[in-house]
Amino acid sequence: MSVWSDLYRERTDFDFPRLWPRTTALSVVLVLISLVSIVGIPLYCSTTDSCDRPAFNLSIDFEGGSVWEVPSSSFDEAAAEAVLTPYGPDSAEKFQRVTTGDGTEVLRISGRVADVDTAAEISTKLGEAAGLQPGDVTVSTVGPSWGEDITRQARLSLIVFLVLVALYIAWRLEARMAVAALVAVVHDVVLTAGVYSVFQLQLTPATVIAFLTILGFSLYDTIVVYDRVQENAARFGRSGRYTYAAIMRRSLNQVFMRSLNTTLVTVIPIVTMLIVGSFVFGQQTLGDFSLALLIGLVSGTYSSIFVAAPLTVWLKEREPRWRDLRARIAARGDDPADTAWYGLAGTGSGGGDRPARTVNTAAAARGATAVAERPVPADGAAEADDPAGPTPRAGETVIPPRPRKRRRG
Repeated sequence: MSVWSDLYRERTDFDFPRLWPRTTALSVVLVLISLVSIVGIPLYCSTTDSCDRPAFNLSIDFEGGSVWEVPSSSFDEAAAEAVLTPYGPDSAEKFQRVTTGDGTEVLRISGRVADVDTAAEISTKLGEAAGLQPGDVTVSTVGPSWGEDITRQARLSLIVFLVLVALYIAWRLEARMAVAALVAVVHDVVLTAGVYSVFQLQLTPATVIAFLTILGFSLYDTIVVYDRVQENAARFGRSGRYTYAAIMRRSLNQVFMRSLNTTLVTVIPIVTMLIVGSFVFGQQTLGDFSLALLIGLVSGTYSSIFVAAPLTVWLKEREPRWRDLRARIAARGDDPADTAWYGLAGTGSGGGDRPARTVNTAAAARGATAVAERPVPADGAAEADDPAGPTPRAGETVIPPRPRKRRRG
């Protein structure tokens, strides 16, 4: 329970930089798998007759076709195939048994036919085979040009969104942060598309809309982290004690609980919408939308901590200011790779009530006196808020604050 208490009080110091090499390798592997499924396998299948696997399982909204809904519990797939087979091998591609809100069982049939008149003729024959009245079987026909228009508009929206976001982040924060944020967004889109490609989940217009919605989710946590990083960099960057990686680590710990709560609060209704809409009421559009949102939301939360953050640190640590700081830290005998935030109870772990450790660096071997850190206040306040000033490391000198002048009466 102490860890959860420390999370809410921003007293944790999880070592995120230690996890970044592993998570980076995991992200690279997942992105490669996604690209192979989206580009590699379809390209190989196009050059040989041994396979016929598309990049995505597109719905009829993209490729054109018709959907018939037969409200009957006794009418099965075999009877539907017997009606549709004379119209071609692609006239019946998918069958789905769903239940409407009033409890009526419906057999949903998806297929490709030549024109609207043929689709209406099939609808009539399906009604006769199921013993229904004329007009009970509904049919929806979509031409392929509509799907092409959706794809073109989605592509244009994605490009405009990325450009505007990059300009805003570069103006409001920093250019390097904008680059890292865009990489994280592309990472999330590729992974989400990869899941649909690997498992051949059906790609619908609702999925495309969800993809565009994912971009906002992906950037939310990243912007929150960046805002705290800038605040901490301005506050502690001149102390000469903390590298940019250490400041990023502290910032992630400070916003970690907020990101976790935001993700959980958003995931719960999406999961509910997925289960109730897709599996209970059989609403395919609602299921497609919520599934893409769920995948993108989890990926977006992950990328803000394990994609955008390490990439930002990698870019910022190459600036002269932060590169010189690491050199000065190493010159005085400290380890620049030590990103722990001193002054927190249980520093270097996930929180807790252990006393702060005593600093013992290479400077002590040269004759400098190792200075033990002062006790941490009970409320876990950071050292920067200590009125006595920051705790010195070995070999450092702390200048006491100037006394205040007395006011004349």
